[in-house]
Amino acid sequence: MGKRGPQPKGEYGGKIGRTAVFSTRLQRDTRERLVAATEVSGRSLSQELEHRLRRTFIEDDKAMEFYGTGQTAAVVKLIGAVIQSTGTRISGKRKYNWLKEQWLFDNVMDAIEHVLLWFRPGGDTGRRHITWSPSTDLVDQLIKEIRSADPAPPITKGSTWRQHAMAMLKDKLGDLVGHRHPYDEWREKEPPIRIDPVPLQAKSNHK
Repeated sequence: MGKRGPQPKGEYGGKIGRTAVFSTRLQRDTRERLVAATEVSGRSLSQELEHRLRRTFIEDDKAMEFYGTGQTAAVVKLIGAVIQSTGTRISGKRKYNWLKEQWLFDNVMDAIEHVLLWFRPGGDTGRRHITWSPSTDLVDQLIKEIRSADPAPPITKGSTWRQHAMAMLKDKLGDLVGHRHPYDEWREKEPPIRIDPVPLQAKSNHK
């Protein structure tokens, strides 16, 4: 237990009685980021830590209220990442948007289906043939990336947004990532049927 100091002032001081003393260890890069944040916010180190902790709980509560469970919220975020990766195509000087092009919209729908197939409960579904496409490869890559993500990536300048996004999804998906899914089993039982994609320009001409 840390040594009790004076009652803090500021936005968290004196509102709900005396604050509880809490002593913890932090990674060096975490502390460095907190110290840098205090220089901007004007809070003390302990107030900055509490401010950020409280904000994460509020964000969790909002996700629970909107999506029902943290895992559902994570699946929706994963679908959003898939839409972002699948829903835009650039060919020459033209940029295609999935909400404007029917063929690209269908590619996005295919990718979303494969996301959900990863998490289908109950074992074998009777789907004897899995259609394999570039969208499937994308989802497969994302799931593998989430499964192998470092749960505590550094927050220094050398780290990337993607590292933290994958770590967050791994944490929020929980056991949905860790155990085997029917999708893994289907691929082992029989090779998937691969459909070669129609060239981009040909698809755009058949909207």
